[in-house]
Amino acid sequence: MMLMMSAFVPILLLPFLLLMIDPCVCFSATVPRRSTPVLFPSEAGDPVHLQFDVGCVANPVVLLPSSLDQDSKWQMYYYGNAGSWNHEIKCFLPTGWSGLAESDDGLTWTKIPGSHTDGSVLGPSEDDWDCVQTGVSDVVRINSKESHMFYFGADKEEIAMGPGSIAGFRMRIGRAKSYDQGRTWIKDKGYLLDYDSSEGLFASWPRIMLPQEKSDPWSMLYHAFDGQKWRVFGAKSTDQGDSWTRTGLVLEGGTSEDAFDFGGIGTRTVTPWRDGWLMIYEGVAKSGTHCLGAAYCDKSLTSAWTKLNDGKPILEPGKGPMGDWCSQVIGTPFVVALPDQSLRLYHCGKDGPDGKMRIGVVESKSGDISPESWKAI
Repeated sequence: MMLMMSAFVPILLLPFLLLMIDPCVCFSATVPRRSTPVLFPSEAGDPVHLQFDVGCVANPVVLLPSSLDQDSKWQMYYYGNAGSWNHEIKCFLPTGWSGLAESDDGLTWTKIPGSHTDGSVLGPSEDDWDCVQTGVSDVVRINSKESHMFYFGADKEEIAMGPGSIAGFRMRIGRAKSYDQGRTWIKDKGYLLDYDSSEGLFASWPRIMLPQEKSDPWSMLYHAFDGQKWRVFGAKSTDQGDSWTRTGLVLEGGTSEDAFDFGGIGTRTVTPWRDGWLMIYEGVAKSGTHCLGAAYCDKSLTSAWTKLNDGKPILEPGKGPMGDWCSQVIGTPFVVALPDQSLRLYHCGKDGPDGKMRIGVVESKSGDISPESWKAI
């Protein structure tokens, strides 16, 4: 019937007639898709209501289904808080407690209640080095039954900042172990890596790089802040993460005041990529804007990291595939390299000072990292 009608309809009206039948038929090529969040802070009406993350969610750590377990799902570990840190200390970071979500496709996520009464899988201790706030930073599967979480935490120590002081900022790096697919975690006694005053006020947000050869050392990237700049440092372990030795400065921001990372480099993600390692990192501009950049290093990690895309950002808040929900800030990236060589990049975002931080994802089908390579899913 439509084919018969079209012969009598003026050709200029055809697009509008088709649009009435299927709004996706016309103009889709001229309207680029923009990303939407895939994980939100909890609310009272959620199927799984958790209390620890009603204020924000951030820092996704995403694991593909385990090849050793046919029932394994995608896993996302993340952190959040309900508006304050432990002991009712005011928080200025979206950290605090960590949770778990699972998925069949890496896009639609269901939160899994943890063993704590607030629904988290990991939280601050009662009175230890991590008693004020904690945050998951990386998870390594040791085998089908055991996983290790590398996290950071801070206590009540006050640190001078500007005209006053703040607690919960003296972060150190710790580890916890799980034997039930991430539902419960047992913390090590004490922390793994202390802060070093020559680097900054804390050591935090560790990412673990496993070697191709089991006999080679593990590598860790973390960052510190000296009151002015954020910088990335490294450490190595010859006993599969039980102890770590610092290896020094790894990467820092640009020297030009116009550089998007002039204020430094903070959170970052690393993955094997094109016969080497890819780092996607959060750069901070002089203005305070947070964008994402990229760097590359050879697989032996013996050469210096080289910034990609001519040292310019690969993703910016609210631009390109990034939706309005992250128009103020994007950060805490985590990249997943899929078997078809494509990349999925999970990240947090926020649309303004009164908005709640959420988690979204974009992808590069080609595996390239240039700004035009990334598309909303």
